[in-house]
Amino acid sequence: MSKKGFRSQASSSGAVAGTFGGFSDGAVFAASASGFGGGSSSPLSHVYEPPGLKGLSDPNVVVAFKNLQKRDGTTKSKALEDLQNYTQSLGSHQDGLEAAMLEAWIKVYPRISIDSSRRVRQLAHTLQGQIAALCGKRIARYMPQIVGAWLAGMYDNDKSVSRAAQESFKLVFPSEEKYQHVWQVYQADVVQFSRNVIEKETAQTLSDERTTSPDDAMSKYTRTLGTAIMMITNLIEIVAEADLAKAQPQLHDMLFETQVWKFASFSDAFVRRAVYKLLVVSLVRRKSDLDPATISATVLTSALHSSQIGSAYDYAKALALLSAKMPSVWTQDYHGTGKKSARNRLCYFLRKGSQGGPPETWSYIEDLINCLSVDVLACGQGEETTELPSNERPSYTEVLEALHDGIANKDEPRANSGTAWKAYLTTSNITTRSLQSPHQRAQLIASSILPILPQYIRPSPENSRWAIAGSQQQAICRKACLQVLRLDEPLFIKHWRALSNQIIEDVKVSLPEQSKDYVKSQESLGAEATRWYGLQAALFDETDSSTWHDALVDSLDLELAAAISTLKLRNGKPYGAATLVDSVIRLLPKPILKIDAIHNRLNMFANDDIPGLLFSPSAKFLIHIMGLLQETCDVGQGFDKCTNALIKAPESAEKRSALRSLLSSPSIASNESLASMARQTLQLALRKEETNDWDVVMAAASNAYAPKELTDDILATMTQSLSIHAQRLPSLHGFELLEKQNINLLREYSTTPKGYPLAMRLLYLADGPDDTVSQRAQGLSRVLQNVMLAGPNGTQPSGSFINLIKHSFNEVNVESLSIEMLLKPAEQAFVQSSEHDKPTLAAALLPSPSQWSKALEPFLSKSPNPSIAITTVFGGAIALIKTAHETWFDVSRDAQGQSLLLRMARYVVDLISATNAFNVSSLEQQLNLAKSIAITLQLAGNNLSVQGSMPLWASSEKDTGLDLVDFVAKAQSLLVSWLRTKPKSVLIDNVMSQLLETSVGLSSSAYYSASAFSAIATELNDLHGPSGDEVISRLKSVLKSPDTFTAAALLTSASGGQGWLRTCNELLADLTVLTFDTEQKCLRSLVLLNCVLEGSDSLIDDVPKQRLVFFVKHMVEELPKASSTDQAEVMRALHVVLPPIKEIYGSFWGTLFEIMGSVFRGSVTDENLPLLLSSLRLLSLFRKPFMQDGNDDLLDAWTDHKSSFAKDLISLMNKLKDLADWSHQPRRIVNEILSRQIAGLGTDITEDEEELYPVLASESEALQRAAYKILHETVPVKQEQLALEKALEKGYEAKLPEELLSLILAPPPIGHLTEADFSRNIPSSLRSYLLSWRLTFDHWTNASYALQADYTKNLAEGAYLPDLLNLTFYLLITSRHKPVDASKFSIETYEPDVESPEKDTQRLVIHLYYLTLLHVPSLAKNWWRDSTSRQTNLAVQNWTEKYISPFIIATELSAIKSWAPNQAATDDSSLTVKVSHTTREISASIPVDEQTTSISIRLPPSYPLSRAEVTGIHRVGVPENKWNSWIRNAQGQVTTSEGGSNALMDCILAWKRNVTAAMKGQTECAICYSVVGGDKTLPKKKCPTGRHTYSDMMSVTVQELLPFWVLIPVVQKQQQQ
Repeated sequence: MSKKGFRSQASSSGAVAGTFGGFSDGAVFAASASGFGGGSSSPLSHVYEPPGLKGLSDPNVVVAFKNLQKRDGTTKSKALEDLQNYTQSLGSHQDGLEAAMLEAWIKVYPRISIDSSRRVRQLAHTLQGQIAALCGKRIARYMPQIVGAWLAGMYDNDKSVSRAAQESFKLVFPSEEKYQHVWQVYQADVVQFSRNVIEKETAQTLSDERTTSPDDAMSKYTRTLGTAIMMITNLIEIVAEADLAKAQPQLHDMLFETQVWKFASFSDAFVRRAVYKLLVVSLVRRKSDLDPATISATVLTSALHSSQIGSAYDYAKALALLSAKMPSVWTQDYHGTGKKSARNRLCYFLRKGSQGGPPETWSYIEDLINCLSVDVLACGQGEETTELPSNERPSYTEVLEALHDGIANKDEPRANSGTAWKAYLTTSNITTRSLQSPHQRAQLIASSILPILPQYIRPSPENSRWAIAGSQQQAICRKACLQVLRLDEPLFIKHWRALSNQIIEDVKVSLPEQSKDYVKSQESLGAEATRWYGLQAALFDETDSSTWHDALVDSLDLELAAAISTLKLRNGKPYGAATLVDSVIRLLPKPILKIDAIHNRLNMFANDDIPGLLFSPSAKFLIHIMGLLQETCDVGQGFDKCTNALIKAPESAEKRSALRSLLSSPSIASNESLASMARQTLQLALRKEETNDWDVVMAAASNAYAPKELTDDILATMTQSLSIHAQRLPSLHGFELLEKQNINLLREYSTTPKGYPLAMRLLYLADGPDDTVSQRAQGLSRVLQNVMLAGPNGTQPSGSFINLIKHSFNEVNVESLSIEMLLKPAEQAFVQSSEHDKPTLAAALLPSPSQWSKALEPFLSKSPNPSIAITTVFGGAIALIKTAHETWFDVSRDAQGQSLLLRMARYVVDLISATNAFNVSSLEQQLNLAKSIAITLQLAGNNLSVQGSMPLWASSEKDTGLDLVDFVAKAQSLLVSWLRTKPKSVLIDNVMSQLLETSVGLSSSAYYSASAFSAIATELNDLHGPSGDEVISRLKSVLKSPDTFTAAALLTSASGGQGWLRTCNELLADLTVLTFDTEQKCLRSLVLLNCVLEGSDSLIDDVPKQRLVFFVKHMVEELPKASSTDQAEVMRALHVVLPPIKEIYGSFWGTLFEIMGSVFRGSVTDENLPLLLSSLRLLSLFRKPFMQDGNDDLLDAWTDHKSSFAKDLISLMNKLKDLADWSHQPRRIVNEILSRQIAGLGTDITEDEEELYPVLASESEALQRAAYKILHETVPVKQEQLALEKALEKGYEAKLPEELLSLILAPPPIGHLTEADFSRNIPSSLRSYLLSWRLTFDHWTNASYALQADYTKNLAEGAYLPDLLNLTFYLLITSRHKPVDASKFSIETYEPDVESPEKDTQRLVIHLYYLTLLHVPSLAKNWWRDSTSRQTNLAVQNWTEKYISPFIIATELSAIKSWAPNQAATDDSSLTVKVSHTTREISASIPVDEQTTSISIRLPPSYPLSRAEVTGIHRVGVPENKWNSWIRNAQGQVTTSEGGSNALMDCILAWKRNVTAAMKGQTECAICYSVVGGDKTLPKKKCPTGRHTYSDMMSVTVQELLPFWVLIPVVQKQQQQ
């Protein structure tokens, strides 16, 4: 093999200007060459010289290129990915890619681009684009070598590969101009590449047969071959013929020679399609390069006889164009004869049908046949027909038969049937017209065209070959009939009359009612009639032959006569005959029906015969016939007869069927008797859901001719039945039927005043307790919401809907439509309306001023709750409200509990937020809307603060309350958006002016106007800065007037400014001399003073102290005479005034403290809440450090009253504990401040802690939390004293506090918990129960073991714990789909209110379970063991083992580890205790003699639910039975003890005592000098001559040494000497 690489013959790579990625345009095009180079090896052959890799510096790149030469596709893919990563790492520097790598890539790319692996080809093309873009103009000199493979990749038969090639090419040549330029410049290289593939390459040259299967090799070859041919096709298409000069010779040779065209009959469809596309393009662009003889021999002779599955469409297209452009290929250039004749080859192709091709395949076949000469169709070139016997069929029928065979082919798709039969009829028309003999023409028509007609009208299995599939049956049959009519009219009429006679016969012999195939027979007859008369109608309009029209009318009259006669003779049972008459009237043109004979026959049939057949199976069709005949005949008499017959007939299924048919007919419009029968049938239908009477009712309701009065009555009766329990389900069933059959009627009815109750009754039922009714009502309600409010087109709301909205603003009741149902279509209507219509539509869709006034009236006349003074800036000004008599009356509400005002406000806010309806409204309407929304916000805020105080919504509706929070937030956001305009808009100025005008006086409405003004002004100050001077100027005229609310509104709308201090001094001066006898004037001044003081933080510092002192002394002196409201305002003022005069001495400090104490001891009504809050805030002030630096009088008074304050606060807490505050914001604020004050006085209330236990059951979360925190701190401290008393007093038994036990006596009911909303807060009963248990376990902290035992006994006797554990695992496991993941919580500690209510509850419950297992494990284990549910038992064990046991085990082991050293230090037994956290094991050992006796205690994974196991490790000094007894004793200590680390300690100590007792007094063996013998026993046998003992194992030794025992005393004596 040659070592030379492929090199370009071009030499000037930079001569042409342009761009190639990032380099000069045309550089890449200048390197074009006329060939591939001088190398002898094919660039695609599997045999090639590997690229040179010596110049590569990166070893990873070298490895990648070597891997590209491997045979495995995965290895190649990984190598390509590595090369991609490498090129991407080079960035965009053109010089970054080494020349050696570029040359190596150019050599391997063509082969890699045709690899068998799809992934390899895809990555190769992608990498080629990246390398080309990176190299820039450097790639130009290599383009001739790679352009063929690169462009061929665009036509890969795998879409992902072709897309990768196209994207990589566009990366380098992004514009269409450059793309075409590449084709033009490298045209010679492209043609040479393709010719090389077509002429030289084979499956064996492209793949190594040693490693590649034949199938894979052939697949690779066909793909490469097909892309090469497609590339030539595209070259001819996009490059102009004048620009193809470079490739002209090669291209001419390739197209002229046989090599490429022989692939027309190739086995692979991809290659065949490529060849056919090339042929089509060549015929259009390069016809002169084609050799007709070559094309005829390859494309016709060979390809016609080959399978075209997968290429039939392209082949048919090519044949049609070839026959038109080069007809000689079928005649003089066609050289096949006999079996290879053109006609035979064509027939062979036609018999195959479309071979899976699309319908257009037959269109091209039709074009092909149109292009062929009659000689080709009649006989093939070179054939002789003169020798055929005279009785044989003409040869031209062979093409028709072949075409027919192709159409009737079982594999032919149904979708192709229409175009196939069109091609067939075209062929038949050509051949028929070419025949000169009438006999032959008639014979051909009869055998090849007319069979289509009877098979279409009366299908039969024998003639199934003539069946037309698909949806074009009538069109094809019509075309066939018209073709025959034009060719031979008498012949067609003859066959038509014969077919008509057959239809008449079918009518007469249709099966009787008794036959099992009766229905099938009648339905078949009806379908036959529909096809027959549908075809007649189509033919009648297409022809103007009088002979044919007369024949049609004659046959029609006979058919009608036969059908009517059959119906009369057989009492209407053959309803197929009635269907025939119906089809005549329904399908045939009106002029035919007006012919006298036809008209008279039908008129007589309708008026005389049909009433007698009313109760027959044909009734439905007969009544329909009468309805159709109303346009051409007078059938009133027939309808009257039918109605009278129905009235007289008894109830039966036949009567019901006839009535349903009549109610569906147009006669219902003027027949009152039918309407009456419809109403009666409705009453019957409402008695039972599943009844056929509903079919009758729906027939009347769905009839477009039905009077509106009748349909309204039907729907109104059904709506009323929804309120009757017994008729509820039947009525729902009726509405469901109506929704399916006539949704427009339901829409129209629901938008009328009569239909308004329907939606609300459905919503009411949807929330009902009956699941069956609820589900069905919900479904209907959703449908109604989607369609009832839309117009007929489904988009624009109807005029009745506008009236519906206006009506909803006037009144409200439980049947009113929901806001959502009104809002959705209103938004849709406004958005879709034109800009011109939007102002008018906005005025119609938004409430009018009178409607707002009416809705606000009942609420503006009601005074706010006194406690609202806490949350409003006006404070006690509420007490100044004066009304002659507070007019209050019940407010009407909708089904959701919402008042008319709230509905209007929600609707307006949502509509304005979703559309620009506000912006297009008039200024007057904008002003009214903004003002009304601002006042409504004040009312809603009051009701949110104190639920029920301003009942905009029903206080019992919690969900509505939540929705209202969202409404208030959205409305406030809307107001702020209007206020953001800078400078202030005219709208805001007008709104504020009107609000200020309506704030004059002391009425409740004036108060709300002032509140709204203050809220808006405060928001404006936040957005645009204060406006103090402007307010003071307006305030001068108001301050001396009785309009307190106006003055307060102005004062609270700004802070600071000139004159602000003067106003404050004037008010202080006035109050220094005023007394509370003049209540209103004094309270007014106090309210205004507080507005001033709270409006500026530093203002009080500028007031003379002497004035402040006079004010304070006077107010304190007057306080006992004041009302609670006056006192609250004074305390509020003192909170600001006292700090500047804290150095002033005086008795007023003590007096003030006494008054505060009396306030704390007073009542806790809503009227007193502002006073309580002011007093508590004042108490908080005195506790601050800077107040503690005051004068001695202040400090002495504080010291004297501090302890009494603690008692008073606890008493106050007990007064408030039973009052819920979740829906009472003022009370909640008081409770929060009270809880903080009590927590601050913790050291002063330890004596009264027993009084705090009842507070744990409070309805207030703040009070519960305060009581818990104090008790949580004091209970553990108290245990130390109790432990001492327990130790000193014999027989003392500690008990848990009775108040605490009463709180844990019973948990809250599970049913209440399932209804609770944990997203808002923890239910107070649950919080009380759980916090009480936490305090219960606080008694174990710092308690001695004896105290803990008493407490455990106390819990066991009362059986308190099972309820807690049942509740725990209900909340954590059984009530959830998935158990709570305790690993997300801190299990060993608990701090309240650090997470959401639900998470806080879970955290507390988990912590309580941890404390249960830690302190009273025996009680928990008893509960778990006694559980009756095996499933719950396993769930608890698994959950405990996973989350809790690890903490318990760690705690127990740590306790033992801390206890062991102390035990060893206080004992001489040398007890050694070791702890292993990894194995959850405790080992205890004691040395005996030179050995060690030991045991181990292993804690199971689910400890303490599963008991600890005690095991003996090393027995020393005792028999096995005694050792086992010790182990059992130790195990019993663990099992019977109360549990915990104390139980483990007891176990170890019990075993230690046994060992110590056994070893006590033991001596060494007299022989072996060991305490423990070899058999692990102690010496117990005595010497016969002395007191020495020895082991059992020394018995033999003793017998042997017995004579020497007498010497022992002597030896001992000598030793002593």
